Amino acid sequence: MARVKPERRRPIDLAVTAIIVVLVAVSGLIAWLVSPVRGTTSVQAQSTPPKVEQPAAVPGSFAPRWHAASDATVTPAIAASVVVTGNGGTVTGHDPASGAELWSYRRDLDLCVVGTAWTASTDLALAVYRNSRGCSEVTALDAKTGARKGARTSDADDQLRLVSDYGYVIAQGPRRLETWGSNLVRGIEYGRVEARVRPEDEAKRKDCVIYSSAISGDRMSVTERCADDPGYRLTVLGVLLDDERVEQYGSTLITGDVSGPPPVVIAMSSSGIAVYDGGASPAEPPALGGDSGPSIRRFDSEGVATGSNTVSGDATPPSGSVPLDGNGIVTYWTGKSTVVLDGQSLKPIYQVPGTLGPGQVMAGQLLLPSTAGISVRDVAGGREIRSIPLARNAPPDGVVSLRVLGDVVVEQRGTTVEAFGPA
Repeated sequence: MARVKPERRRPIDLAVTAIIVVLVAVSGLIAWLVSPVRGTTSVQAQSTPPKVEQPAAVPGSFAPRWHAASDATVTPAIAASVVVTGNGGTVTGHDPASGAELWSYRRDLDLCVVGTAWTASTDLALAVYRNSRGCSEVTALDAKTGARKGARTSDADDQLRLVSDYGYVIAQGPRRLETWGSNLVRGIEYGRVEARVRPEDEAKRKDCVIYSSAISGDRMSVTERCADDPGYRLTVLGVLLDDERVEQYGSTLITGDVSGPPPVVIAMSSSGIAVYDGGASPAEPPALGGDSGPSIRRFDSEGVATGSNTVSGDATPPSGSVPLDGNGIVTYWTGKSTVVLDGQSLKPIYQVPGTLGPGQVMAGQLLLPSTAGISVRDVAGGREIRSIPLARNAPPDGVVSLRVLGDVVVEQRGTTVEAFGPA
């Protein structure tokens, strides 16, 4: 049998091999340098936190338990059994009763906003980070353990707010917005869009500013003003593309001019939309009753006006005033009072003056933040049952947003989150 001689390698072969090895190494280094993994520290929970039990009654008194800085939230971010805070570049999951750090996720970027969504199912914390493209880097974390569940990047404004219901999240900036499902796949993009699938959609409205948004099921609503409009507009959109285009169910000028501050969408249900109007001139005074002061204006699911109720409030509600819902009601602070709306009809049921912000229900009773502490009220009629003093870490300054997790009350005041438990 003839002996097979080993292949003789020429110098050029060795040189090509060396170049390939160098290119692979450089590509790997570049991928690592630009990867979000670089500059990321993740400390996950050792175990899943226990389920939060619902109290049979509102405790007789509350004592301060813990507080934490959270400049990336404007209202407490509550998951099924965890309170989530965001500060600097760090997102932290806290035990609601003790404040103990259950998990943390940190990047060497600044946070734009932190929120929670889909708490009835997937229970995610959403952390949005700022880079050279705006608030464009999004990480989804398991709210129970801090484990990374997904990520997305896209074009975004430099300011962002997250609005959610059980199905989708709106990521809204002043010039553009997107909707996401729980897998972070985009439903629609609206406003400033770099590459439109249908260029003819650009002609509908040009150079628009988006002021507020709300979502319910497969529809969302926004208040906006476009360059060619004499007043503010309410627009109703689908949250998913229909035949590769954004479905528009209605778009109506709801003010005749811009003499007042922009109206704010505060709630949306399957049957209607509620808008807080601080006193802008209505586009159709006869149909709306001609209210000149602050009011809650109601519209149907296509943006057609259906009614209006005068309320006590500021012309421009504080920027940190965020509506809270649950237990069949929506609460919204106008700067002077907390308005309580029916969760379905969105008609105001009553308003409570002298409060500090919106609140939520615990054990069948409505808890609202007050100067003294907590005002405990009958949900149906608003009658005060009692007042519970609170020894807050700092005096209230501006809006106080109160949320409930089991028997724990969690407040956000400015950039501070503070929790109170049964004394």
